[in-house]
Amino acid sequence: MDPSLTLGWTQARARSRETTYRRVLGLNLVLHVLIGLAAIFAPLTVAGFVGLAPETAVAWLRAWGGMVLLVTLLYLPGLWNPVRVRWPNVIGILGRFGMALLFLLVALTGGAALRGLLWFALFDFVFAVALAMLYYRLFEAELMSRP
Repeated sequence: MDPSLTLGWTQARARSRETTYRRVLGLNLVLHVLIGLAAIFAPLTVAGFVGLAPETAVAWLRAWGGMVLLVTLLYLPGLWNPVRVRWPNVIGILGRFGMALLFLLVALTGGAALRGLLWFALFDFVFAVALAMLYYRLFEAELMSRP
């Protein structure tokens, strides 16, 4: 008999995919915390890294950093139990796609001073794609593990 047809194998696969999803989401949330704290406590460094004009970016970066930390806290229930607590994960994935698009549009239409936002767009897009694929695979495996 094929082991992939046994209940134990499909349940193990679902647990493995949940662990993978939680690790990638955890890495993303840790990076969000680091970026948020850097934006709050070292806004000039963040402004210089992404190429923003420091004199106008400091207050906005601090406010944005606080929002990133707040949103990261809202994701925690989805990190702890991604199968049962779906909304933070689904909204978080869609939000990452939305923020990637927003950063891209601002970077492309805002002139050379805002080109550094392309890094934020790339960051959010890469994690949005990775988390969307992993979340889909997690639920596929979870559904297959329930007879």
